[in-house]
Amino acid sequence: MTARNFNLRGLTPELLLVLKQEAENQRISVNSLILKMIEQGVGHVHEYIRPRYHDLDRLAGTWSEDDAQEFSLLSAPFETIDEDLWK
Repeated sequence: MTARNFNLRGLTPELLLVLKQEAENQRISVNSLILKMIEQGVGHVHEYIRPRYHDLDRLAGTWSEDDAQEFSLLSAPFETIDEDLWK
């Protein structure tokens, strides 16, 4: 069967907040959480295993404090959201 997209309508802001909080607690996306809940609801158990990536392991912990501060300073503009792009 081919995967299909659909919209879930009728979510209250309160329910969406609860879903977002639970997804954050489980460190998964809201979409993955909803799929997991649907599968459990219909008795289809699927274990979600998060892949572990090792391709950057050799770099972990190699930055100096100055390197980290410079990176934070230079990447700060990427944290700004251009609201006009989302209208």
